[in-house]
Amino acid sequence: MKIGVYTNYNKDPHGMIAKRFCGILAKRGVECGYFYGDGGSDASRDLAKAGKIGDVLVAFGGDGTMLNVVGYCAQNEIPILGVNLGRIGFLSEASKDELEKVVDALVSGGCTVERRAMLCADTGSEKILALNEIVLGTDSNSRVCTIDVSVNGHHADSVRGDGVIVATATGSTAYSLSCNGPVLAPDVNAFIINAICPHSLHFCPIVVNSDSRIKLVCGGSGMRLTADGRIFALGDGNCAIDIARSPKDALFIRFGKQSFYEKLVTKLSYWGE
Repeated sequence: MKIGVYTNYNKDPHGMIAKRFCGILAKRGVECGYFYGDGGSDASRDLAKAGKIGDVLVAFGGDGTMLNVVGYCAQNEIPILGVNLGRIGFLSEASKDELEKVVDALVSGGCTVERRAMLCADTGSEKILALNEIVLGTDSNSRVCTIDVSVNGHHADSVRGDGVIVATATGSTAYSLSCNGPVLAPDVNAFIINAICPHSLHFCPIVVNSDSRIKLVCGGSGMRLTADGRIFALGDGNCAIDIARSPKDALFIRFGKQSFYEKLVTKLSYWGE
């Protein structure tokens, strides 16, 4: 087995924690591939340049670090395990104090792989993957837009506001939640269509089957697409975004016994402290 190790230097200065983890692997006779990012780099691009990084990737950082690497891992069907060095760490499985436990689980095989659905947005010129959400909106918080939403070819609504979020079950605890969207358990095969600051008294989030094909159409200039926090400019004129489930799922390594609901209460209660 070869284990790839990716660390965010903004969370792990000089990669000290990741290097300590590599040292533990070496003592167990496990081959280790080591990579780092500065927090602002395109991790998927950097990892792709490195070639085959290993049978498993262990990522050190926060949820942002996980989102940066998950696209590459999903496309190459590499399971990923997150070690939280941030605040919430909703996507992570372990803390920096559990390095020995992580190695034990990986070496002994005492872990499972959990599949999480991802989104694929087709802009006409490129296809963009996202684990949490795809967002179509304006590039200015002071200007509203009108976005027509259709599901499987049927008109669902016209949203006038700051934008529209299409979120996965994983992303239901992220941006969509802050816009009063519902929380979906990870095993629910559904996506959420939600509005950002709708200028309306009637709009409510829509939950659709994850096999659905969603289309967002908007006219005007200054629109942008955001995928898990990464911004893609769409230029001027009408834009049409086709969103569907990606054929590749994200693969997360789990070895703890904490349920999704226990993690939900523990992690999200952080903001109430």
